[in-house]
Amino acid sequence: LSVGSTTNTEYRTKAGARDILIVLPSPGLRDNGASARMNIDFQISYAESVGRRCAVIVLLGSLMSQDAEARRIYAAGMRPDRFFAASLVVTSPISRAIGSFFLGLTRPPVPTRMWGDFSKAIAWAESQRPRPAAMPQPEAR
Repeated sequence: LSVGSTTNTEYRTKAGARDILIVLPSPGLRDNGASARMNIDFQISYAESVGRRCAVIVLLGSLMSQDAEARRIYAAGMRPDRFFAASLVVTSPISRAIGSFFLGLTRPPVPTRMWGDFSKAIAWAESQRPRPAAMPQPEAR
């Protein structure tokens, strides 16, 4: 289900799970600070519009490069008050290298894992979803 786009990335959600945001960078994208700011702003705004924390599933297979500034912006933007997890889906040697650099050189403040399989990335993100808080019980009188 399409939920929007930026100039270089399309965003979708998993059917029936508005809190799972699927990030599809345009083929051949060379991600830099400017594009990272634009995309993290979209992701934060999306989470705010849903009204609860979200997970992002980033399909890195079409990404050609990502500079250090972009990595810092994404890591800082993965705020625990807006996101509960991030999955990086790698399907090529270059996307695996980009994902490894991201995870090795930055410390995202939310649980972040790299996967070679989209369905496993989704399943893991769903397993990280916060449980709804139980309603407080009225005090006995």
